[in-house]
Amino acid sequence: MGSIPIRVTSYRAAMSGNWKSMLAHYQERVLDVPLPVTLSADTALHLAVYKSLVPETESQVPETESHVPEIEILKRKNKFGNTALHEATIYGNYEAARLLVERCPDLLLIRNEFGETPLFTAAGFAEAEIVEFLIRSKPEQCVDDKCRLLSIHHKRTEDDLSILSAAIRGQHFETALMLLELDDTLHKLKDKDGVTALQLLAQMPTAFESGFPMGIFGRLIYCCLPVKRHHKVKSQERKMPERKPRGGILKYLKVPKGVGQN
Repeated sequence: MGSIPIRVTSYRAAMSGNWKSMLAHYQERVLDVPLPVTLSADTALHLAVYKSLVPETESQVPETESHVPEIEILKRKNKFGNTALHEATIYGNYEAARLLVERCPDLLLIRNEFGETPLFTAAGFAEAEIVEFLIRSKPEQCVDDKCRLLSIHHKRTEDDLSILSAAIRGQHFETALMLLELDDTLHKLKDKDGVTALQLLAQMPTAFESGFPMGIFGRLIYCCLPVKRHHKVKSQERKMPERKPRGGILKYLKVPKGVGQN
């Protein structure tokens, strides 16, 4: 099997941060748009996300007459199985994530080679704001009619690591709290070694030296404890509170009627 050819012009434009040059190249050579550019099978879209070359507004995205439908281009994966949306969450490119999910909401349901959805990678790598944005903007692809995470986002298939544990492992504790408040069943999930999120947190003494207020850890530990709660999420109240300056928590989602119903 031969190696993937590097398309020098577009690759150099991406690496130098020259968005206009990239656009000019692909407008002249539209057949190259869906093709891999690097040895990792990244397309121009992957590179644009990685180098933060995505335009500021959707109106700046040019319409090219490619022989491949736009949706298929957006869903193209690199050798790690990552779509451009996966890459946007990994590198914290909020604007790219926004444009991509607006163009193709189903990107949120695509898994990479490790069995991770973009929401999962966002929990492990990105700031809480990106995770919150993905859930708030496209609830149909993220939660069911009871405002709990869809099962496809619960774990990655490689080692059964839960999305909650991924957030804790990445020391994104505000994200972990947000996920728990949205879906309090996540603390029960175990990886292939039978480790829960609370047990993982207990194995991370350096996390308590990370500079986060101890109140965050107290709330996180409380939410992970396997005890019966004396309250329940008011799923009928479909309002989103304003986000507080210090990592406000996602409490309620507005879920369209019919979501999760047959």
